[in-house]
Amino acid sequence: MARAAPSEDWPRTVTEFEAWHARQPGRWEFIDGRPRMMAPASMRHSLLKRNVFRSLDEALAGSACEVLVDGPQILTDEISAIPDVVVTCAPLDLTSAVVTEPAIIVEVMSPASEADDTGRKWFSYRKIPSLRHYLVLSQDKRVIQVHSRAGELWRERFVSAGTLELDDPPMRIEIDAVYAGTDLVD
Repeated sequence: MARAAPSEDWPRTVTEFEAWHARQPGRWEFIDGRPRMMAPASMRHSLLKRNVFRSLDEALAGSACEVLVDGPQILTDEISAIPDVVVTCAPLDLTSAVVTEPAIIVEVMSPASEADDTGRKWFSYRKIPSLRHYLVLSQDKRVIQVHSRAGELWRERFVSAGTLELDDPPMRIEIDAVYAGTDLVD
């Protein structure tokens, strides 16, 4: 994620950011009190995003959950973010880009976004009451960092082979399918 030089008119709150962002030509996120320009995705990033979308969509077929890719916004009083993939099991508001009740948020991590994806965003995401799982896919090695809510606590695990099983919503996705088409092997 690119970091632009600070500007005098930069917003200082999420509310200010939303108005400011509407006037900007590119896609931005507001993380840790600062706007962050979204950089173009690498080819591996694009493949991983597509693959995890397909895997989640297939795993949740027939359920009340929707899998959304590349555009849905997560908006709280701390953050305005555009994750790579979002799963929601709540009814969608088709008049808004905001997903108010995400169940799963997926980020494909790059070297430039690592501090945000594993730190700043994660600290904001975990406060969302509906969120059950936060998945961070590495695009440099074959591993998924999985954060799962367990009551009031969060469990962290790393999955690099076999099947990733989630309980809420219940599903199974194959790690081979997530990393298909990339040069990252088990």
